[in-house]
Order: sequence, then structure tokens, then C-alpha cells
Amino acid sequence: MLKMILSGALGADAEVKEVGNSKLIKFSVAVSMDYRDQQGNKVEKTEWVQANMWRGKEQSTKVADYLKKGTKVLLEGVPESDAYKSKEGEVKSYLSVKVRDLELIN
Repeated sequence: MLKMILSGALGADAEVKEVGNSKLIKFSVAVSMDYRDQQGNKVEKTEWVQANMWRGKEQSTKVADYLKKGTKVLLEGVPESDAYKSKEGEVKSYLSVKVRDLELIN
């Protein structure tokens, strides 16, 4: 089993898209990490993770109402990676997570 647990803040309000009998809630999460470089200087790095959360039609609207820009979340899910071609023709990759469990945190 492959599992991802991450904590971060939403970069924008969640989007809700209807797909068949379900709704997809999409949002991006900024995950900040600190580490020390070879000279001992503290370096802060932010990674962006695209989160995809499937819910029923009724539940999705209620969940999305709480997922606003800046909201801090703790989530667990299955990691996925994908790639696309940019306008310049470059192949870019990104990390996403299929959310299974989500908690709002302070």
C-alpha cells in the first residue's frame, strides 16, 4: 500500500467539478519544509501538491465551503504523479494526492 500524509495551507479556494454522480473537489496545498544546507544556513522550501477529493453531490458542497485560500489542512491519501506539456513544449511533472481523509487544523 502506498500512502501520503501531508500538512499545509491551501493556495486558492477549492474548485468543485461535477463528474457523473459524484463531484471532484480540487485544491492545491503548499507544504513548507525547512532544512540546513552544506554551509549550515537554514533554507525554506515550499512544494505544491494538487489534491483531488471525490465526494457525493450533497457532501461536496459542504466540504468545499470550508476549503478557502489559506486554510490549513492535514490530509491522507494515495500519491499520484502526472506530466503535461507546457505552452513552450517542455514536459513538466507534478505531484498530486487522491484524498481519503481530510482535517482542518489551526
